[in-house]
Amino acid sequence: MTVTLPNYIFENKELYQIISDDKVVVSKSTNYKKDKLYLRNSMHLVILLVNGGKTLHLKNSDITIDTSDILYLSQGNYFMSEIIGDKNSYNSILIFFDDEYVFNFIKKYNITLDTVKQEDILPLKRDEFINTCINTINQYFEKNIDNSIDLVKLKLDELFLYSLSKDKKIFAAFLNKIIQTKSSRIKYILEENIDIINSVDDMCKLTRLNSKALRKEMNRLYNKNPKEWLNERRLLIAISLLKNSQKSVSQIATSCGYASVSWFIIQFKKYHKTTPLLYRDQNL
Repeated sequence: MTVTLPNYIFENKELYQIISDDKVVVSKSTNYKKDKLYLRNSMHLVILLVNGGKTLHLKNSDITIDTSDILYLSQGNYFMSEIIGDKNSYNSILIFFDDEYVFNFIKKYNITLDTVKQEDILPLKRDEFINTCINTINQYFEKNIDNSIDLVKLKLDELFLYSLSKDKKIFAAFLNKIIQTKSSRIKYILEENIDIINSVDDMCKLTRLNSKALRKEMNRLYNKNPKEWLNERRLLIAISLLKNSQKSVSQIATSCGYASVSWFIIQFKKYHKTTPLLYRDQNL
């Protein structure tokens, strides 16, 4: 099962309790998913388990966490599975935060990161202080509290500061990863998720940018507007499929997100001055 976060949470509000603004998204869920998940995170994430566990499946190893751990993940795509906890139940709190939140945190507390190392995945053991933070955040969902997003941000600051105090080198490497990859964040999100992008609106949702901001960023990165970039990327995928697969033109059009075969052929001819079938014949 592929899940794009935090978009999936807002698209399935009946499954989550949500506290959010434009920089931080906090969700609580008791919904257990038995299948392995392919998570496409468009924001950074800290996972706080109230009951149950999670396993992060990496290329050469697995990381399993439970209620004695917290897990920091920088923006990226991950395979993960969930584990039922006590009394056959599952309960987790996810806190998503963006680049700007991290930059503001570093500036606010005048933090110096004396490291060149970068860590995109950081599991840490919980202690009494961290458990108290998590229990307090959990209470924000249990009770109707005004200014709850601001209170969550204070607790997130506490978690960051405490993680720095417990092991500055490791947590500084996690923050450094975010800082060093900020300029390519939008590029990575779009290029790693091109297979689920069917429109400029999808691009806006994934990057959490409005259309004006997206156009500005795409011009900076590619010297193209979003629609031009999307058309070119689709056609690159189409060319690869024409050369390296037995899929029909109709199947390729669908795989590349075109609404119809005729529109795919029109766009293909516009860029390559020939039809998909002729292109395939000429490049066998």
